[in-house]
Amino acid sequence: VKAKFGNKTYQGIVIRTTSEPPMTHNSGKSDSDNKIRGQKTIEYKPLLSIESLHPVTPQEVSLWNSIASYYMCTIGEVFKAAYPNSVLQQEPVKSRTTPDKILQKIADEKARHSITLSEAQNKALYEIENKIVSKPVLLHGITGSGKTEIYATLAKKTIAEGKSVLYMVPEIAMSKQLEIRLKEHFGERLRTFHHAQGNPAKKLVRELLATSEPFVILGTRSSIFLPFNNLGLIIIDEEHDASYKQEEPAPRYNGRDAALFLASIHKAKVVLGSATPSLESLYNCKTGKFAKVELTEKYYNAPAPEIKVIDTIWTRKSRQMNGEFSQQLLNEIKRVVETGEQVMIFRNIRSYSPIVQCNECGTIPKCPHCNIPLSYHKFDNTLRCHQCEYRVTFSEECPECHSSALTPKGAGTERIEEQLRGIFPEYSIARYDADIAQSKRVSEQVLQEFSEGKTQILVGTQMISKGFDFKNLTLVAVIQADTILGLPDFRADERALQLFNQLIGRCGRREKQGTLIIQTNQKNHPIIQELKLRYTTKDDECDGFDNTGRESGEDSGAHALETAEASLMSERSIFMFPPFVRMVNLTLRDKDMRSLRYMAGEVVKVLKHSHSMHCIDIKGPFQPNIEKVRDEYQLCVSVKFARDRNLSANKEAMKKALNSMNIGRHLIINVDPY
Repeated sequence: VKAKFGNKTYQGIVIRTTSEPPMTHNSGKSDSDNKIRGQKTIEYKPLLSIESLHPVTPQEVSLWNSIASYYMCTIGEVFKAAYPNSVLQQEPVKSRTTPDKILQKIADEKARHSITLSEAQNKALYEIENKIVSKPVLLHGITGSGKTEIYATLAKKTIAEGKSVLYMVPEIAMSKQLEIRLKEHFGERLRTFHHAQGNPAKKLVRELLATSEPFVILGTRSSIFLPFNNLGLIIIDEEHDASYKQEEPAPRYNGRDAALFLASIHKAKVVLGSATPSLESLYNCKTGKFAKVELTEKYYNAPAPEIKVIDTIWTRKSRQMNGEFSQQLLNEIKRVVETGEQVMIFRNIRSYSPIVQCNECGTIPKCPHCNIPLSYHKFDNTLRCHQCEYRVTFSEECPECHSSALTPKGAGTERIEEQLRGIFPEYSIARYDADIAQSKRVSEQVLQEFSEGKTQILVGTQMISKGFDFKNLTLVAVIQADTILGLPDFRADERALQLFNQLIGRCGRREKQGTLIIQTNQKNHPIIQELKLRYTTKDDECDGFDNTGRESGEDSGAHALETAEASLMSERSIFMFPPFVRMVNLTLRDKDMRSLRYMAGEVVKVLKHSHSMHCIDIKGPFQPNIEKVRDEYQLCVSVKFARDRNLSANKEAMKKALNSMNIGRHLIINVDPY
């Protein structure tokens, strides 16, 4: 509906009606015309209009209430996420197709491709179908084990029952290749949904879901807000992935966890899948909230992957580095490409160089709004802030000493690509990162050409580590792995282990053995040691390593994984971190640091003296990794709660205490920070 408040017109949802008489409020004055002394009748304005959108369902409102309550935000903020302006404004959109045309195509479609499962897959499917009736199932399947075929089989059975399926993936980039694979099985019943789509495609999905036909929706986290009416199954692929967590703006929800709310409301079944499950999901298995199913055999029976660790400290000292590449790695790249196979180079920083520095006075230009170093992007000759996207044209002139000595330092994906082109001018090389992904056409072309074998070497960020199936890729190399290992976060080791395993999973997915090469200054880091135990491992004879690797098949690899999980779980338990507690991070922002310090101190004081809120620990205020964002300084307070039945009451008490301070504009509440 549309309603007027003051001089502004708003759109909103009618969530209930009443036959009660109009409310009154105390005016502070007597009113002789009013039977109730001291009261004044409120005058209500009529609604301006009822919009022509499909009615909001009770299930949608129930989901919004669940998310608003759990993530400590308003239902209005959730409503904005579910119904953005592009939906509410109902701008006229031209579409090449209509729901009627899609339904007619479905009626005309012939029988789709059948799915053939291996013995191991059939066994896992049988276990899932037995356990999924009573609780969500975590499918822990090693990379290349064929989880997608199991998901597709479950989806087919759900469609046959006349119910829809939500198939969630963490990244848009993943959805394109997966869409091609799933289209073979579901035809026009498969629809994709993510924020980068145009309004006509999004509108069509909403209209199709309003029909009585079942569909498979392949979507990112925002797809949980679609108006499902006969949802039967939710598949959450790569459930461990941090991309499921929304950071800005509110609601700061985790798509994986919010999907469980959605499933509960619709009484739908849930299967979560990963080769490297999150500790939260493993904890839920141990406590009986989830059931766990293992899939430990590769679909193509490829040999166990090989890990090679290159000590870049020794390699630099022995002058065996060419730019960011050791000679051992260059030899391996050449060998692989010349045998007709493909290479993927991973660097977790986009740009040409993460910083530029003056060689005369040492100045490092920083963002004037965020106080972090500006990254150099050579393709458009700009210095950019990756926090607020401030940008300025790059000049070699130093802003401090005015000498022409500003020089790029370090290497991002753009520089890595340039170095490779210089070393291997005869090879076909491409890059895939956030800069490339800005163009849908270019990003799809890059992935397609690599998938078809036209590109021999692909350089990229974490976007290339997730879920892709490149049949001819046998070598993945990690450049400057230390930037992955040294992050100041309690989840750092877990994420590093997951990332390395995801990268291993990208190579050797058919009959050939895959190889992961890690260049690092920290050869003895615990995560590196875990990888050495888990897989077939070799240390190059010339890199100064002791030959501590050992041959390791799937069984010993699985054992090492359990050991790593147990070690990480033990650390989390000792220091009281999730999944053993619930965390809420409070971020306070203000342009004046003195005011911010006072405000943050008052927040800690109010929370510590709250008699209705019971928490395990309050830490802070402390300065986060980025001290200033968009001209505002930041301070943080971290609160830990017990995982018990009092959690909701404690969070509600916390919210009331914070609301009493009237600092809403300065406060960001992040429940279950990732």
